[in-house]
Amino acid sequence: MFLTTNGKTIMNEAWVYIGLVSNAAELNLEKVQGSNGLGVMQLRFHVKASCREEEAAQRALWFEGTLSAQRLGVGGGYIGRLVVDQPPVTLQKLGATATFNLVADIAPRQHQIIEEYRTGPLSLRLQLTGTTMRDGRLERMSVGDFEHEVTQSDWVALLEQMQYRRLLLIELDVPDASRSAEYGTALDWYRSAEKHYLNQEWRLTVESLRQTLAALVGKKADDEEEAANVQAAANALRKESMKADQGYLPRAEQVRRALKFMADLGAHPEVAETTKADAYST
Repeated sequence: MFLTTNGKTIMNEAWVYIGLVSNAAELNLEKVQGSNGLGVMQLRFHVKASCREEEAAQRALWFEGTLSAQRLGVGGGYIGRLVVDQPPVTLQKLGATATFNLVADIAPRQHQIIEEYRTGPLSLRLQLTGTTMRDGRLERMSVGDFEHEVTQSDWVALLEQMQYRRLLLIELDVPDASRSAEYGTALDWYRSAEKHYLNQEWRLTVESLRQTLAALVGKKADDEEEAANVQAAANALRKESMKADQGYLPRAEQVRRALKFMADLGAHPEVAETTKADAYST
């Protein structure tokens, strides 16, 4: 099937060439779905194969290829390999059909780049190759390309299915400990928190982070934040922001105070047992 959008032809149909037979099998890209795994996300392309010539009947067909993104602000580029989740594909007889999934792994960084440069619909190009068996020997097949347009609403749905940004990781450079005594002390406490976390000492992890947040401004962790004080500081900063733009430092200090308040609560074993989730979120 050929669709035309904004003057551009979108191809959701490809043909398989076996030997001298040019249209031995037909492939139709029916839908695209997203899924998530352990530290990686996937795009899954559901394909329906139809046997059009006897040359493709009762043969094991192996498909593979590459996936690339097109029509981004910087043009486009390679995303990753395409593999069939349960190879091979077999068409039992002339006119028979079979369905399979072409799967591509996508790293979070690749998602981020697509989001940075995507200005509207994007096009996903699937370039396929294949292999079949003839008289006990492997034989290469030629396969046409798919070019599938993903609208903005469909892409948002795919991101939801892949659970993109359900977990947000922020990496910062480690501050220079020599800049100040406060930084040096804070880094020592932070390293201590990392060790406690690896040892599965959840309360001690939060306590060390509590010490880190206090040491950043030269205070002791014993000086606990009160909910009323944190709220009052936030209200005061909001009032000041209405009069004039507030710079980075006062806003950063408000964030530090809120985090310190959270760490104060998590470090008290008599309130509730500090769990791994508490330590990780802190």
